Amino acid sequence: MYRIIILFLFIGALSSCSRNKGKTQGDLQRIYLAINEGQLDKVNDMLVPENKLSASPLESDGYTKELYGQVHVLESISIGDDEMVIYKLEKHERNRGVIRRMGTEDFKERQEAGEVKSVNEDSGVIVYSERQMAFRVKMADGEYRYIIDPTDKALNVHFPKKRKEVEQLIEKYFPGGVK
Repeated sequence: MYRIIILFLFIGALSSCSRNKGKTQGDLQRIYLAINEGQLDKVNDMLVPENKLSASPLESDGYTKELYGQVHVLESISIGDDEMVIYKLEKHERNRGVIRRMGTEDFKERQEAGEVKSVNEDSGVIVYSERQMAFRVKMADGEYRYIIDPTDKALNVHFPKKRKEVEQLIEKYFPGGVK
């Protein structure tokens, strides 16, 4: 009897974690899709005020056009009511000079690091899979907002008493820094 109760408690704990992970993954996916669509006001509604975007981080010029693809949450680390989220983010790069791009040092380094997921020379599309971090922060109104590109200002505002713990987590999971 006790085994059954423990089993149900364990399943309940796992399912609540996966629901939270799914919500976080969905939120991050919506953020990156809104960036793709140039809807920065929609993006900024989901970000903390200190992390709001004024311009798209995607490159778009005559030779290169970038879009964000799939988000996959790998791990969430609790920091009180908040959490650090480690995730994989696909970035699709359409490049008219894809052969030339494949010969660059940056491409070779990313390939060696395992970030190059696929290359389609015919369409000129390279798909990268980048390991990223974000912070999910509980705001005063009880809603959660995100920090997708952690800056010192955003971390100081949202983790004033836990800054050292946050820095240790960043160093543990991203010892060389984040791209």
